[in-house]
Parts: sequence; structure tokens; C-alpha cells
Amino acid sequence: MAKRVVFMTGEKIGANASEAIHLYRRMASFKKSGDVSIITQDFSGYPEQAGCKKVLHLNADESIADAAILVAKQADMFVVVGISPNVNLFTNLLGETKPGCCIAIINKGCLELPEELHHKNVVRMRDMSIGTGLTFLSVYWYLKNMVEE
Repeated sequence: MAKRVVFMTGEKIGANASEAIHLYRRMASFKKSGDVSIITQDFSGYPEQAGCKKVLHLNADESIADAAILVAKQADMFVVVGISPNVNLFTNLLGETKPGCCIAIINKGCLELPEELHHKNVVRMRDMSIGTGLTFLSVYWYLKNMVEE
């Protein structure tokens, strides 16, 4: 069974366009370990330029929000990258993950987690840069998949 990795990104990650595309390429590289989806408020087109195939751009459209909930419910690993702490839609998606889902938060601000979230599977990486955090996660995920096969 393929592992499902979901990345949730804010409106802007990286200091500039080339850094943002580089970070999205790192996210796309997780496809070696499983099925990768990105849920984002980034309408720049950077995820697609980086080679990401399954991208949901969140806006006010309710059908897209419903699709994002479905993706969150199927995630084996849910990675939060650069989300403003006051974006309720994103934090609500965390509450939709299944109990065994590993949740990694690479964020400068303190993101409030839903009370019903299973906190034992949450890894916070506030002191890491996004790039370092993604490198760490890719190694972790690769080794975890090898052990489970």
C-alpha cells in the first residue's frame, strides 16, 4: 500500500521565487516514498513549476475545501509548512487526519492544534529552517518505509 504524504503550505514559502520552487521540489521528491499531495493558498504556480502533480489551491470554493478534507483524512504523514497561526481552515484540516497519522509542523509561529488531535504523533520543528526540516523528514520517511516493508 502506498503511503500518502500531504503538505499544507501558506501563501508564501521561501524568501523569493527560486527558493519557493526549490522547497516545492523537495516536497515533490517525497513521491519516491509514496503518494504526495499539496494543499496550499499559494496561487503563484510555484508548486506546479516544481513538478508537483496533486495540488489543491484553497480559496472560498466549498468543493475544494471538501476535497482538501478528503485528502487530509487519507494522509499517513501530514506536513505543515509556513502557515500563519491564525488560518483556521488549515488548523481544522489537521483535525481531519486519522489517529495514526504522523504530523510534522515546520513553522516559525506557534500553530494552535485542534483539541481532538492525537498529539503523540506531532513533531514540531520550530527551530529548523524549512529546507532543513524537509531534509530531515525525507530521511525519516525513507527509513520508516524501509522498516515497514
